[in-house]
Amino acid sequence: MSTKINPIHLQRDAYVYVRQSTGHQVRAHPESQRRQYALADHARGLGFAHVIVIDEDVGRSGTGRHERPGFGQLLAAVCEGRVGAVFALEASRLARNNRDWHHLIDLCALTETLLVDDDGIYDPRQLNDRLVLGMKGSMAEYELGLMRQRARQAFEAKIQRGHVMWEVPVGFVRTSDDRLEKSADRQVQHAVAGVFQKFRELGSARQTMLWYREAQLPLPEVRPGTLGQDILWRLPSEHRIHQMLRNPCYAGALVYGRTAAKTVIIDGRARQSHRQKQPVAQWRIVLLDNHAGYMSWEDFLHTQQLLEANRNRSQGGAGGAAKRGPALLSGLLRCGRCGRKLYVAYSGTTGRVPRYICHGGRVDRGSSSCLTIGGLRVDRAVAAAVLDAIQPAGVTAAVEALERMRSEHDLTRQTLTLAVEKARYEAQRAQRQYDRVDPDNRLVAGELERRWNEMLAQVAEAEARLATLEGQPPTLSEERHHALLTLGHDLATVWRHPAAPEALKKRILRTVLQEIMIHTTQEPPEHVLHLHWHGGVHTEVRVARNTAGKHGRATEHDVLEVIRELSKVCRDLTIAATLNRLGYRTGTGKTWRAHSVACVRYHYRLPNFAKGHDWLTLTQAAQQLEVSATVVKRCIAQGTLPARQVVPYAPWIIQRTDLALPAVQAVVQGVHTGRHHRGRGPRQPEWPGQACVQAGAEHVGAVSGETHRLTLRAGAQ
Repeated sequence: MSTKINPIHLQRDAYVYVRQSTGHQVRAHPESQRRQYALADHARGLGFAHVIVIDEDVGRSGTGRHERPGFGQLLAAVCEGRVGAVFALEASRLARNNRDWHHLIDLCALTETLLVDDDGIYDPRQLNDRLVLGMKGSMAEYELGLMRQRARQAFEAKIQRGHVMWEVPVGFVRTSDDRLEKSADRQVQHAVAGVFQKFRELGSARQTMLWYREAQLPLPEVRPGTLGQDILWRLPSEHRIHQMLRNPCYAGALVYGRTAAKTVIIDGRARQSHRQKQPVAQWRIVLLDNHAGYMSWEDFLHTQQLLEANRNRSQGGAGGAAKRGPALLSGLLRCGRCGRKLYVAYSGTTGRVPRYICHGGRVDRGSSSCLTIGGLRVDRAVAAAVLDAIQPAGVTAAVEALERMRSEHDLTRQTLTLAVEKARYEAQRAQRQYDRVDPDNRLVAGELERRWNEMLAQVAEAEARLATLEGQPPTLSEERHHALLTLGHDLATVWRHPAAPEALKKRILRTVLQEIMIHTTQEPPEHVLHLHWHGGVHTEVRVARNTAGKHGRATEHDVLEVIRELSKVCRDLTIAATLNRLGYRTGTGKTWRAHSVACVRYHYRLPNFAKGHDWLTLTQAAQQLEVSATVVKRCIAQGTLPARQVVPYAPWIIQRTDLALPAVQAVVQGVHTGRHHRGRGPRQPEWPGQACVQAGAEHVGAVSGETHRLTLRAGAQ
């Protein structure tokens, strides 16, 4: 027995600490476990009566980044003075970092606890033993770091030579020399290439996913652990589409170091959190043109930029992906005061009236919103500016729409054709398996027959889908083709069509506009929009805004003037009919009714005159003067009778007192006595004698004409 073991140590318990770093060591290195558990017999041989084995940390690393409950129990027992000696196979079993190792040595020195391994017995209170224990702990930590460094360098050196050391994505297979090549399955190749083609058309991963789900076209997936050999076909999720679009392997590049682990301090101990994605510039290894890909490296970088712009609209760019809702400028507007992006809020009874709000004042100054703008007028103004700019490209867009429809039809048809071919192969394979089995062995033959029937059902389903698609012509009829090209000349009609989706309008705006700076002016009350087009061109658009107390559904000023004037001579029903005939609408866009006119007069405090009292219509004035309406019209045209017509085709409004004017009474007397009196018009003679001569000539001509008409009528009878 060693002289370092005293009776005070033997009166305490002996603790045997058992640990292996990984689950692989636990499964593949059982001899190490046997040697560690055998330390219990060694402790009894040294005279310890009670031996406790702690093996809760089997399969846990001793680097200090993982919680070790067994090591915590050991430290607690040492602090309580219940441990006489700690047995371990070597220092690296107790700890792989100096922090835990020296902490254990300090506690053992305070409580007079021994440390025992294969090399000997150590008393931490003695300086020589403490020095040896410290060196053992440092060597164990250095050994672990050195092994990791060598393994990492060898791993990266192999990747630098183009070797793939991980599972390959769908569409590729790993060769025997750890190289990458495209899958030989044409169906898989076509499906993978179709994802990138559809994303280039739609510009959104979510829209790509929705298109595949609406078309019921599954995409291939690799079953984990099959080295890319076992393929499953499922309808894609948005996460699956993102995985494919963000994988540089599809661009023919071999990349290592796309993610990095982040280390944080929790409860005084280093913890490795989830891995974070790194920018492209920080990737450790990038080997371009390492293998044949499905797109170029430039297309891959453009795809990443578009995905990032769709994900984070606050960074600027093209406004992000088109979201739901009628706000056409969401993601494009930027405040001209503080430079922040404007958010969208919806109001109204239907919840579809957009408002653009800047939270700059609320965030920085604790006050109200920096800028709040109604969206209806602004959306219409920007849409009109964009349509004017892209109108020359309308026919080209119509032709491209036809080509896109054909390409979508071809993509779907080729996908279904390959699916039918694959289903037929699987059915033939199931049939060959069924033919080889002994018919009397019903346990096997029945199962193979069931699989064959399932394959035949899949063949029938795939052929039915292909037949349905073949029955739909990929091209439009001549009439619809002509109609589409005609609409290409009038984009405004297409834009206002009820069937035009709002998401498509937003994508059009994001295609041509980079962003829009907006601010307001008090005099005149306007919204000033600076449109930043892709390509560096800037234009300015001004939109009138409502003044204080006004709203977007207020009645127009011109309509109020019409109602004010017509109220002098017309009743509400007549006013409503006149407004509808002239094409005016209420503030809510509806046609006018008598009740609507009455509500407007009440709201704006418009006077309601007594009809036929102070003001007369043309017909009423003719009845009052006992002449025809033609005479009154002639008087109005000549300026003899003052009258007002608020808008063209509206009733004439004549003041009753103007009927007593001498010029008007002279015309009326002339009509009553049979003499046509003309008021002084633009060509009226200035000397009275000429007027008398002209009046006499007109009277003679009128009498002669009447005599001639009577003669003709008598001859006809």
